[in-house]
Amino acid sequence: MSVIEGFERKALFNITRAVALVCVTVFLLAIIGSVIFGVSVWQEHVDTRVSAQEIVEPLKQTNAPSADSQQTQGTQPPAEQGAAQSPLAGYRIPFALQKYVSGDNAQILRNHLDDAPAADRQSYLDELGAVVTSAEASKVDVVAAINSYMRTKSERYKAAAVKAAEKWETLKMVAAGTASGLLLVALFSLVLVLLAIERNTRSLRQTASAASNQSVSEVTQA
Repeated sequence: MSVIEGFERKALFNITRAVALVCVTVFLLAIIGSVIFGVSVWQEHVDTRVSAQEIVEPLKQTNAPSADSQQTQGTQPPAEQGAAQSPLAGYRIPFALQKYVSGDNAQILRNHLDDAPAADRQSYLDELGAVVTSAEASKVDVVAAINSYMRTKSERYKAAAVKAAEKWETLKMVAAGTASGLLLVALFSLVLVLLAIERNTRSLRQTASAASNQSVSEVTQA
């Protein structure tokens, strides 16, 4: 029995304490790493902005349309359509864009706007106005530039939506891992506390046991 007690006091206690300390340290480092990773994931985003140069430069490689084709490709002026009746009512339409978004084109553009976040819709129109201005200055097909912009913008929003979904899934995993790490740290910290209590009260228990044995011996002798 003394050999077992000696092993428990000298070896097992120290091994258990060392393992608990290592586990607590590892889990704390893992929690810190998870938090840092979560912050980096939270800051990730897809830039949905589209510059005029990004749209116009590829179109410069094609032949510039003639003056007649520009007139036929452009939208016709609105036919007695009041501002309140326009699908784009309530938005500030850039001057360069106004002649291209009348009639059915206004509804087409409104459909694309509805697919964009509400906070980005005015900037959507402002960017499109800049694309039209750049296309006219570069003498490229304005209608093709408008269509290219709307297509590119739609792809950017889809990519942003996919990225947002992936980000939330990753953050959920990080949160679950952090919570699990905290529970494990609490568990092994409790082990360390119990070991410390056992170590600090061992001498008191031994003294009390010795005193009790001595009292029993004295009573027996008496």
